[in-house]
Amino acid sequence: MAVLLQRPAFPVDVTREAAAARESQADWSVRPLAERLWILRSIRHRLSEKAGELAKTVAGQTGRSAAEVLSSEILPLADACRFLEREAPRILATRRFGDDGRPAWMGKVDFEIRREPLGLVLILAPSNYPLFLPGVQTLQAITAGNGVLWKPGRGGFAAARAFVDLAALAGLEWQLIQVLPDTPQAGSAALAAGPDKVLLTGSAATGREVLAEAGRRLVPTTAELSGCDALFVLPGADLERTAKAIRFGLTLNGGSTCIAPRRVFVPRELYPELKRRVGELADISFTAVADVEEALASAARSPYALGVSIFGPEDDARALAGRVRAGVVTINDLIVPTADPRLPFGGRGESGYGVTRGAEGLLDLTAIKVVSVRRGRWLPHLEERQPGDEELFRAWMAAAHGDGLGARARGAARLIKGLIQRGKS
Repeated sequence: MAVLLQRPAFPVDVTREAAAARESQADWSVRPLAERLWILRSIRHRLSEKAGELAKTVAGQTGRSAAEVLSSEILPLADACRFLEREAPRILATRRFGDDGRPAWMGKVDFEIRREPLGLVLILAPSNYPLFLPGVQTLQAITAGNGVLWKPGRGGFAAARAFVDLAALAGLEWQLIQVLPDTPQAGSAALAAGPDKVLLTGSAATGREVLAEAGRRLVPTTAELSGCDALFVLPGADLERTAKAIRFGLTLNGGSTCIAPRRVFVPRELYPELKRRVGELADISFTAVADVEEALASAARSPYALGVSIFGPEDDARALAGRVRAGVVTINDLIVPTADPRLPFGGRGESGYGVTRGAEGLLDLTAIKVVSVRRGRWLPHLEERQPGDEELFRAWMAAAHGDGLGARARGAARLIKGLIQRGKS
């Protein structure tokens, strides 16, 4: 895709880029959500129009085929955009609380929970999926009203630049998303620029460095780190489907997929046949086990817990899914179902924490603000404490939270008596 906008030449002044994104974000954040989503819709349409050019740009920098880029990066990115167009108004809507469920002692107070932009989001992107992964995060960030600093993974600058130029064609202010160089120095400078949130996708080693720096600056961070995913084969599994899935997972994107099956646990009686069907790819990943218990114990030795795939009868697989330690479990398939835009994605252990994508990922890019409005004139908490207040509070506790109807009735009687006496005094 041709470069449509002129950008500052290297070296980039990251502080200046961050300031520009913040300035643009101040205007963007106050625009109605419907207006922001209209631009997202336009971005999706531009993705459709420019899909071929964009695929060639990404393919040229990754060595993958244009067809694979279209299916694994551009199509799911467009679907993620449509998900936000449809669901963001519901997800980001202000929640209001009236009388129902409010503690009686609170009196007439109405509450609402608002979702507001965080400000400036720093996206530290990976190199294996240079468009889809940071692209979805960027779409969610701007939907929530944030500005973005996009630091691509190694070799990912062209994809990031092409996406931002496409977004500008769709009507987005180009300063809202600032693309930085794909160097570690740019990432460090971006952290020093004081973002309000960091989304990191990378190795566990990189995660430790970034989290240490973010921790010193008290910057909240979502970290999707290394994976070493387990694949469990159960008795009764369809071995042909399992073998095809393993070959697909180990070769997709040249083998550079974070939730590819790196450790395959197979019952001993199925091991020779499945290994034969998979071929030489099985030599980097297969372990024969006596039963599920041995497989679970072996899998648990890894500190990583990003994804798990299970192949076998559905009931047995669902039961095993409840016992494995992972952020996402896929039954009788792998990798592809996680691209559903409705689903959050994230790991546990040394695979990181927090989620991106889905409703949960969108909410994670907002700040919560609680607003309460007092109605009525009953404000006993503003009055000075009186003799007998302790007994009133104890009676109220008994009336509201006593163990059984009798205890609550006795508490209510004490409360009424105390209030009558307070009225007389």
